[in-house]
Amino acid sequence: MAIDVFTPEVMDAVVRVLPPQDAFLKNMFFKNVKPEPTEKIRVDFYKGKRRVAPFVSPRNAAKASEKISYTSDEFITPMVKVKDVTNIEDIMKRLPGELLMSSGMNPDDRAIQMLTMAMQDFDEQITRREEVMCRQILFEGKIDVIGEDVDYTIDLGFTNTDTLTLTDMWDDEASVADPIEDLKAWATECMQKGYRKPNVCIMERSAYAAFVKRCKALNYFNQWNYLDISIEPSMKSENVTYCGRLRDPDLEIYIYDEWYLDDWTTPGTIVEAPMVPKGKIMLASTNMKTSLYYGVMTFADIITKTFRSVIGTRAADSWVQKEPAARFLTLNSRPLPIAHEIDSWFVAQVSKNA
Repeated sequence: MAIDVFTPEVMDAVVRVLPPQDAFLKNMFFKNVKPEPTEKIRVDFYKGKRRVAPFVSPRNAAKASEKISYTSDEFITPMVKVKDVTNIEDIMKRLPGELLMSSGMNPDDRAIQMLTMAMQDFDEQITRREEVMCRQILFEGKIDVIGEDVDYTIDLGFTNTDTLTLTDMWDDEASVADPIEDLKAWATECMQKGYRKPNVCIMERSAYAAFVKRCKALNYFNQWNYLDISIEPSMKSENVTYCGRLRDPDLEIYIYDEWYLDDWTTPGTIVEAPMVPKGKIMLASTNMKTSLYYGVMTFADIITKTFRSVIGTRAADSWVQKEPAARFLTLNSRPLPIAHEIDSWFVAQVSKNA
């Protein structure tokens, strides 16, 4: 009995076995994945206090403890959707890499291959969108939801993403800046205001070059008790370089070389933008409280005349058109990354090379 590869059950199975894509910011800071049964989510943002228990007389009642400060807000998870169309001629054509003759692949086999290739491409595009959203949360504190028939901003109201711009840049010719002392001060600010000790520092490449230049000028590399930076940085993936670890402040340093195509900031113009903005660095803790929410996705079934809902990170759908004969494929997601702990990370502009 032939299997219809375009049924929701089969397509969902294909989605589940897709290989994971490389998304550095998402995988490092937003590991708490939370699919939700609704489109809207309610989010709590925490801001604690360093309270000290009060002294009281043994004859007096205990003093009521002040509640930990937090605010709540409600957001609609934005819809991300990628679509492709396959006409009847496509499944008769040779696939990339397929032998011109005697491939042994019939139209049904070719349709399965086309489905798998399309879903993998869709998943890569959605993963890159998730990474851009994580980047916007960490470096800007807001997500611009701009697309066809949508134009609004999810603003979390963070103040720590109002980037500090140094008056004495690390790459100024006459700079007297001390990057180590700067990092110590910013790490202390995260601990004091955000109650998190940063353990990673992510740098854009020109910012890292400025960091190394100033450290050399200040002779830090000869002071083993202050600095421990690998002379030969190691590649962790195609776009992530581990550069070593500082002893004080205790930070792992990474360079993140990745870009994305921005076609929404300036409509009609496509700009290749870096994931880490030029000249910027970020100090953060991999233990800070974050969530990657996914809203429910609902589809109409034209055969059963009913609706089906999918709770998860991805959902596939397909339908046919009679004339001209065509099959449509879509992969959907409703991601929303949230950082709950205000002031628990720090962003700075350290290089004028921006």
